[in-house]
Amino acid sequence: MPRPRKARTLASLPAPVIYIPAGWTQHQSTPVEVAIEDFEIMRLCDGHNLNIEDAAKKVGVSRSTAGRMLARARRAIALGFEQRAPIYLDASEELVLTPPEHLEPNNYECLRPSNNAHLAIACASPQSSSPVERMFGRAPGFAIICPDDSRLAYIQNPGTRLKRNAAAAAVKLLKTQGVSRVVAGRFGPEAIQALASATIQPIVANGFSLKQAIELFNQ
Repeated sequence: MPRPRKARTLASLPAPVIYIPAGWTQHQSTPVEVAIEDFEIMRLCDGHNLNIEDAAKKVGVSRSTAGRMLARARRAIALGFEQRAPIYLDASEELVLTPPEHLEPNNYECLRPSNNAHLAIACASPQSSSPVERMFGRAPGFAIICPDDSRLAYIQNPGTRLKRNAAAAAVKLLKTQGVSRVVAGRFGPEAIQALASATIQPIVANGFSLKQAIELFNQ
């Protein structure tokens, strides 16, 4: 039986990003992943001079776990530099975030898609309690929030049915809807690159419900 995932505490809600060396092509080294929660420990220790005990408390893990997270982040970044490979920050398979306590469930009306949409949230249904989907490219669909009101549309994701290029198909769909930000549990390097080309910002919010994501990000 797998261990239950434990929520982590991060100083700010993470936005996945990829750093690509000048001159790199896809025929060279594959991208190296750094888990966002591992980088948070590295950021606190190496960037802000916290000791490992204090960093562990801030993230909500034990000292030994924080030590392993720090070692993983440092090794991944060192190997990425050595191999001249892209380095990308993304949520790990295990990352769960705890939503702010004031975000309570509620209901939102489902409307037809609008080309004036602004925020997309990966989810399986437009119900307020529907959880944010863990994988962006394979998400069943997206709730699309219009910038002028709090109502939403729900559209199916064509990437769910594809064997390849699922993330690219999802990005193309969101671009036609005028989306500028998308929320999901995890993205992957192909999705991050495609979203960057489409000028759509990815946001990690695994552990949130649709309603909680709407309240937090639809500002």
